Amino acid sequence: MAAHPTLPRFTFWDFSKAVYGQPGVKEACLALQDAGLDVNLALWIVWTVVYGRDPGPAIGGAVERSTLWSGHVVKPLRAARTGLKYPPDFVEGEAAAALRQKVLAAELEAERLEQQALESLSRHCPEHHSSDHRALALTALEAYAARLSATAPTAAFIETVFDALEKV
Repeated sequence: MAAHPTLPRFTFWDFSKAVYGQPGVKEACLALQDAGLDVNLALWIVWTVVYGRDPGPAIGGAVERSTLWSGHVVKPLRAARTGLKYPPDFVEGEAAAALRQKVLAAELEAERLEQQALESLSRHCPEHHSSDHRALALTALEAYAARLSATAPTAAFIETVFDALEKV
């Protein structure tokens, strides 16, 4: 199996937290999100590849899980959190801020649960023997974007995340 040679073995959630905290990754993730892609799925693609698996055969199942969970749970929580940023005059500001923090915690837990569901798909991904992790991850991410007919900065995302992996 052609896993990333220097990366510690992380769960998908721990991997995402480690990578997301690196310079430029948050912005690259938001650019994908703005283009209509699910960041959790994009990170899952990279995580799967760097640990020696080809996510291609499981992309369909990943898209189904991500779309369902994100649409019913993550996006509504995100919308509520955003709405609480500037509450209406009839809601006390500190109370809205406290509720916003609780919604943020729920949103992060929803993201973790989505990642757990995606992580379980990795066992359905065949091993890959490519040493070019970036190319394989880019191919899979572009296939995901194509499924959604989305034009997204996939190459910039892959470069940013793989550069960040060198610092993890």
